[in-house]
Amino acid sequence: MAIMKDVLDAAEEVAVKLHKQPESYDPATLKTLDEVSPAITCGSVLLCSGTAAESRLIEEVDHTDFSHSAMIVRFHDDPRLYLWTADTVDKMDDQIDKESNPDHPGTHLLVLRDYLANLDKYYPSPDGSKYRFAFAGLQDVEIDEKQLWTVMYEYDGTPFPPTKQEFLHWIEGQADIDSGMLNSFCAQMVANTYQKMGWLKTDHPPNHYNPGSFAKTVSINRELTGGISLDRPIYFKL
Repeated sequence: MAIMKDVLDAAEEVAVKLHKQPESYDPATLKTLDEVSPAITCGSVLLCSGTAAESRLIEEVDHTDFSHSAMIVRFHDDPRLYLWTADTVDKMDDQIDKESNPDHPGTHLLVLRDYLANLDKYYPSPDGSKYRFAFAGLQDVEIDEKQLWTVMYEYDGTPFPPTKQEFLHWIEGQADIDSGMLNSFCAQMVANTYQKMGWLKTDHPPNHYNPGSFAKTVSINRELTGGISLDRPIYFKL
């Protein structure tokens, strides 16, 4: 395991040096969350570019700008947007009343705006860079809210794996070895939720997917079912 840590540390150092902000990314021209909110459907995917060395490695491995993915949730009788996310945040209350400790890490349902507003505080940048975020809108699907609540309630509180285990589980997923759902990294939970909702084929286990999988919409749309699709990611700001 010491060898694995050394390899990951070395790979992260290289990824940090190679990282570049996308040439097309210009914060001054981005629409705000309020402006894009009407286009964000329930089931859309939030994509984030983190600032830590681990995040840079995830982005480099998959050749995308994103190291974190989560699923945006909106309900027909609630104007707020929520985020179904698996991460290490432990300072925000889970909106699902299940765990005895509401501000637990792992998988939880959080208020989207609060989450985005605090990302740079929860995950301080070692180089002064800021989080970038985008959404890929889910299209042509009718949401069964009862089924979605059942899925979220079942997996709420699932622990987030340590970094080494996260990468091992993802590597297993490339060989279609199912690591199970005793713990879950971010894209694994998005894929698991999509599969449980019947939106994503089950040809691959949930740990096969990483954040970039949901940014590469041409590829992921071939795996979505029933004619539904994800739009190309759109960057936005608060």
